[in-house]
Amino acid sequence: MIPHILIFDPSRPSAEIILKCIEAENYTAEHAINETSFWELLTEKRFSISIIESTSIPENGDAFFGKLKQNYPDLMILLTADDSAWSHVSQYFNQHRVYDFIPKPIQKEKLKIVIERTFDFFTLKQKAETVKEGENLLFRKMIEIFDWKKSLTGKESENIAGHLIHQMNISLFQGSGIGTLMSVVSVLLSKSKLDESNSTYHINKNLFELIQESYEAARGMIDSMTISQTIIDDSIDVENFLPAQTLFEITNEEIVNLGEALSLKNQKISASGLPSGLSNSSLRCNPEKMKNVVRELLVNAMKYSRENDIIYIIFFLKENFLELKILNPAYENPDGSVGVTGKHEQLVFEPFYRISSVVDDNYAKYEQFRFGLGLSLVRKIMEQHNANIEIYTIENNIRENKANEVCITLRFPLKR
Repeated sequence: MIPHILIFDPSRPSAEIILKCIEAENYTAEHAINETSFWELLTEKRFSISIIESTSIPENGDAFFGKLKQNYPDLMILLTADDSAWSHVSQYFNQHRVYDFIPKPIQKEKLKIVIERTFDFFTLKQKAETVKEGENLLFRKMIEIFDWKKSLTGKESENIAGHLIHQMNISLFQGSGIGTLMSVVSVLLSKSKLDESNSTYHINKNLFELIQESYEAARGMIDSMTISQTIIDDSIDVENFLPAQTLFEITNEEIVNLGEALSLKNQKISASGLPSGLSNSSLRCNPEKMKNVVRELLVNAMKYSRENDIIYIIFFLKENFLELKILNPAYENPDGSVGVTGKHEQLVFEPFYRISSVVDDNYAKYEQFRFGLGLSLVRKIMEQHNANIEIYTIENNIRENKANEVCITLRFPLKR
């Protein structure tokens, strides 16, 4: 989906400048030269953005923008004007949902940035509505919080043991880490040259760097084991209440911290703001543990998304709960399923369970949890916060092909 823009400007030369800038970015646009053609085009076609020149605003501007707001509530409005008209157009920002202002003369880079930011916000709003619709269609009860340690006892232990052996083999001996380190050491022993004159061995520079890289990967795995063991052994519930704003700040901090990981596939994260009505609300929160949760879920979304995909983060206020939703495109799995559906909705929270056995080493250094324990540990942390986590696939009605998306929901009870 690309921005489809309606330009309302009686001056053709002025509109032509904007049209050329828009076409250079491969966006689509149409031009209305008067109010009649403006309303006709709005009725006939779906636009995401309208760029309105200040001199195009009718004398009764309040009625004009009120009609826009009532009939086209999703349309994002941008105003263009020179400095002398600012005092006239500024009144419409708060009252009539004008999103942004583009000063004249038009600068191509400024216009591009404003349109990209505006369309990003437009898509985020549409995404929020899609999530609401998708969840209403699902209409299913919350999945009970899963204490994975209990599954290590009793009849299920045999199945878990099978998963354990399989996933430990994948994590430890395939890809980067101990497996690669052992291979490199084997090469080192066979390729090193002995200098008998001073009793030293000489090794190739590239081989040394490979050993160093594999050592760092193996050390990262050991650090991950340590963190995982700490969480597994921690049975203390979180009793500390912090402002709801804290979760928002932690999320945005992790988005910044994962900038390098996003660049691996040229991906992007688009995050909403906090909903209103949370000024006097708090929730259970251990900041360090919650950072681990958000990071694990964002890295997962990146790993299972593709080149140039956008990952969405949306905050909702539902009754007395704050919800954080992470959405990324859903793709076909080796077993033919799409995203996380059916039995996978619960199985992904079991330790050592993966829908796909493929390990992407590119994200290893950004992960806190590994070995197929990520979502199990995330759920354990959420349980300590008296909160819930769900994962499922919903239909995305924004695009014409109605592609599916994986939606992870974190649900926190609020204390007013």
